[in-house]
Amino acid sequence: MKHIKSNMKTVSYFIIICLLSGMINTTVAASTMKQPFFPEQSSPHEGINNSSCIGQSSDILQMIQQVNASILRAYVQKIQDFGPHPTGSDACEALGEYLYDTLSSFQVSVQYDSWHYKLRSGKNIVASLQGKESDNIVVVSAHYDSFSVSPGADDDGSGVAVVLAVADIMSHYTFNSTVRFVLFSGEEQGLLGSHEYVQNAYRKDERILGDLNLDGVGTAVTSDDGSKIKHHANNQSAWMVDISKTIASQYHEEIGLEVIGLPHVTFSDHESFVKYNYDASYFLEYNLTTFYHTPEDTIEHMNITYLANVCKLTVGTLATIAELNPCLSNDDLDVSIKGRALSHPFQFCVQIENKKSRIDSANVTITIAMKNLRTGQYVLMMIDTQNTTCNWTFTTEIKSLWEFKPMGRPTSNQIISFDVIVKGIKDDATLYTRQQTLGVIAAQSVFLFPKC
Repeated sequence: MKHIKSNMKTVSYFIIICLLSGMINTTVAASTMKQPFFPEQSSPHEGINNSSCIGQSSDILQMIQQVNASILRAYVQKIQDFGPHPTGSDACEALGEYLYDTLSSFQVSVQYDSWHYKLRSGKNIVASLQGKESDNIVVVSAHYDSFSVSPGADDDGSGVAVVLAVADIMSHYTFNSTVRFVLFSGEEQGLLGSHEYVQNAYRKDERILGDLNLDGVGTAVTSDDGSKIKHHANNQSAWMVDISKTIASQYHEEIGLEVIGLPHVTFSDHESFVKYNYDASYFLEYNLTTFYHTPEDTIEHMNITYLANVCKLTVGTLATIAELNPCLSNDDLDVSIKGRALSHPFQFCVQIENKKSRIDSANVTITIAMKNLRTGQYVLMMIDTQNTTCNWTFTTEIKSLWEFKPMGRPTSNQIISFDVIVKGIKDDATLYTRQQTLGVIAAQSVFLFPKC
C-alpha cells in the first residue's frame, strides 16, 4: 500500500505540472537574487576576428577634448553654495530644481522620478539621450543629496558635476544605446532613491546594460593620488572595468589616469543595480578625502584637474559602452534544456548553441537556477557526498556549443522551476536571452516540461 501511494504521488506531480506548464510565462523578468560566480571558464578567440563588429566612435577623442575644468569647478561651486542638502531639506529641493533646469538646457529629455521608501521621500532626476537601439540602456549616475552637516563638494558634488558635463557633451552625438544621466537623492539615508529607481526599472523589464556610478571623484592630494582612479565591480560587471582600462590606455596623454580594478563594494548607488542583477560599477578617487561627511567637504580641498581627468575617462568609457554594436543578436543563441531523457547519472542538461560561430564567438555569463516552486528556495542536489545548491553562474566564450551536465542525484520529490539566463559581456554586452520551464523531481530523477 505504501508503494502504491508513493507512485500515485509521483503521478500527481506530473498532472499538476502539465497543467501549470501552459499557464506560466517563460519570459518573466530575471531573479533579484545575487548569483555566485564560478571561476572564469574561457578560451582565446582562435581564428575569430570581431574587431569590425564593435562600434568604436571616431568622436571619442573629440568628446574627451571637450571636457572643461572651469565648467566642472562652476558646477561644484554652485552645488556647495546650497549648503548642506540632505534628502527632504529645502536646500536639497532647491538644488534639485537647479540640476533639473541645467539638464533641461542640454539636448536631452528630463523628468523627475519621485519615490517613497522607508518612511522617506524624494526625487531622482533622469535625463535621457535616445539611442538607435532604444531597448538597450546605459546609465551614468551620481547622488545629489549630501550628509546632514556637509556642503557635499566632493561627496557627491564631484560626481554630479561629471554627470552634468558628460550629459552636455554626449547630447551632441548619437549612440546605439539610449544613455540615461541619473541623479539620485536618498543615497546618504541608505541608497533609497536608487533602490526605488532600479526596482521600477526591473518591474518594467528594462534592458539596462550597465550603470557607471560616480561618488567622490574630485580629491587628490599627492601626485600619486592624482594619477590613479579606483574602479570597483563584481565579476559580472568586470567588462566595464576592462573598457575603462582600455580608454585610459588608448587616451593616456589626454586622461593621464591609471585605472585600478577592485572588487565590488556596497556603499554607493551602484549596489542597487547589483541587487537586481544588473551590471554596475563604481568610480572612486584613489585616496578618499579626509573631509568625508564633514563641514569641511568644500571645493578648496578638491583637485579640479583630477576631477577633469575623471570626467574624460567617464565620457570615453560611457561612449564606448553606448556605442557597442556586436555581430551577434539574441536570435543567434539557441538555448535548450532537457531532463530525464538523458542516461544516468546525468539528471538534466543545458545546451547553448552559437548559430553564427563563423562570424563571432559569444562572450557571456550563464546563470542556471533550479527552485522549489512552493518555497522559492534553490533545490539542494546530492553530488558525491555533499549537498550542492542548484544555482550556478559561469563566465565563458561560446564558439559553437556550450553544454552543462551535473553529475549527481536529487534527494527529495518536489515541483520545480528551471531557469537559464544568458547575458552578454565585453563586446557582446547587448546580448540577453532566457529560457524557463517547469518540472518535477521524482523517483530520484529530474523531469522537465513541456517535454512531458
